[in-house]
Amino acid sequence: MLNGPNHKIIVESLREYNLKKNIKEQLKIINPLLGQKETDVKDHLMNALVNGVITRSEFDFLEIKMELGRMCLELEEVLDGIYVTLLFYDRERNNVFHGAGPSIAVEFFDFFGVINEQGILDENCASCGKAIFTKEVVQTDIGTSTLWTNFKDGVIEYGFKSCTSVPFFTNTGRLAGTFAHYSKRSNNLLTQDEVEMIQEKISMFSFEIQTISDRIHEYTQAGSVSLTI
Repeated sequence: MLNGPNHKIIVESLREYNLKKNIKEQLKIINPLLGQKETDVKDHLMNALVNGVITRSEFDFLEIKMELGRMCLELEEVLDGIYVTLLFYDRERNNVFHGAGPSIAVEFFDFFGVINEQGILDENCASCGKAIFTKEVVQTDIGTSTLWTNFKDGVIEYGFKSCTSVPFFTNTGRLAGTFAHYSKRSNNLLTQDEVEMIQEKISMFSFEIQTISDRIHEYTQAGSVSLTI
């Protein structure tokens, strides 16, 4: 699927994600199904396609979301009480956008669109901003860290009190994005062993990460799309 003919459609769908009600509504249905058999989810998507609920391009995009969502769920299986999200980074436009976060309400990710629209992504922009610009693991208590001053109200609304952001890279060493690990406990920071385990787990997804990041890099270099989510 990741090497199929619809890469441009997929990247354009990323750009339009906040405007695509169909995508959000379908994610609300398929995210809880990701831990079940793959055919259960694909049957649902096929029915939605056949019945005209989603378009073919939305179907392809949701399949990508499913693969990324399973990455997050695999990490959650080995960490107690942690909610994992995946963000991809567009270096050319200094934007981040939602890759996956199946255990968190899809509305949670809207604030990344605000960050991109306002052009405020920098090393002081929450845990992931710091991780992106330093290329280092960043652990924060959301209620007290100055990195969250402008963003904590919306995040705390979802019950999150701690965050560990782990940057990940393509096979060529280019920063691809961050895995953010949210906890509903204050100062619930990960140990060095846990961080190393996460990094090892991420390496298992290197093919998918490399493929998606290359496509983003290709299209943003060409000025074809603006990834704003």
